[in-house]
Amino acid sequence: MRRAHALTLKADEAMIWQPTWTQAITDFRREDVEPPFDDVTVRMTVPASIGGSQIRAEFSNRFADKSVQIGRVAIGVGNQSVETAFDGLRSTEIPAGQSRWTDPIELTVGHADDIVVDLYLPEPTPYASANGFTFDRSRPGDFAGSRNFPLGVSNPARVGESPEPGISSAGVQASPDGTGWSLPSGGPFLRTIEVAGVKAKAVVVCLGSSTTAMGWPQYTAALLPSDAKIAVLNRGIAGNRIRLDAPQQTPSWGRSGLSRFDEDVLATRGTTHVVIAYNSNDWGLPGRVTPLDEMPTLEQLIASYQELVNRAHSAGVTAILATVTPLDPELAQDPSREGFRLAINHWIRTAPYRYVDFDAAIRSESDTSRLESTFAAPDQTHPNVNGQRRLAQMMADNVIRLQI
Repeated sequence: MRRAHALTLKADEAMIWQPTWTQAITDFRREDVEPPFDDVTVRMTVPASIGGSQIRAEFSNRFADKSVQIGRVAIGVGNQSVETAFDGLRSTEIPAGQSRWTDPIELTVGHADDIVVDLYLPEPTPYASANGFTFDRSRPGDFAGSRNFPLGVSNPARVGESPEPGISSAGVQASPDGTGWSLPSGGPFLRTIEVAGVKAKAVVVCLGSSTTAMGWPQYTAALLPSDAKIAVLNRGIAGNRIRLDAPQQTPSWGRSGLSRFDEDVLATRGTTHVVIAYNSNDWGLPGRVTPLDEMPTLEQLIASYQELVNRAHSAGVTAILATVTPLDPELAQDPSREGFRLAINHWIRTAPYRYVDFDAAIRSESDTSRLESTFAAPDQTHPNVNGQRRLAQMMADNVIRLQI
């Protein structure tokens, strides 16, 4: 590993920064899903959607109760890992509610390359501002940039855990044949990775809940040819709803799509398109894991979709809607909730906006209220790896490659 040297840029030098990977940071303070960090290095391996010749990363302490101390950071691609800095200093402190960008470093990143971000946390640090499903933590010590990363406990609380609230965790595990859960990498504090040196033709931000968080945006980016120069970014949060923020007892469901739209979509550098791809949480959770009085009317939910579209268009961003895929089998037997889904999908298909038909892509032909078994995760509600890849193929073929 080599030591970072911050790039010294001339005032007239065009350094256009563009996001290549993102996640939607959410609040895990009151949820016991990960033990705290203390004198450990966190390694997050994430895919680049577009390439460049320089790179930098944003670390967010958005939801913590106190400052977080970052001891050291290294960013790597392939066999090269480079130590980076914060305003020329190896370590930094991020106050609660704020974020910090690393200094830019010279590092060549190619389309679909794995980017390895190592974050050394020297002091007791709770798992607070985070997202993603998988990352590695080291044995005690600073191993940022180490070629031989000594694994400690890796995601101990997430083994066998469903990514959606209110759903049984039985049988949740990855499967080599694509029939298990899609659990993309992410982790604590890392919010954005940007590259410079190549001009993107489009920046597509994918806003949604668990199905989005589970990875079809990353699969979409990987399907595109490298010369497409299209960034596809994931801002999905498991359990997220369009209208209502997370309940107090489950903060990790995140602020609603309406609440976080400006921060997670419009404030993302260079956004040209937003894909609004939500599950059924707005009308599937009330009466089961949230109070029944949180159930929206169809008119209220359509108005919320409409508001997101209007806000995008007002900012010069093209909105693309995604139809809602089949519900939990138990919910699908409720005529009112399945009727709600069908009505929302009818509105999406007939509204004067661009859309992608995720429902048609992975539903069963023999029973359209259910997922096709080939595409269903163990809970029969979420897409498995095969289902995520199917959604990505539809997105790449029918929306991005042909229309952007």
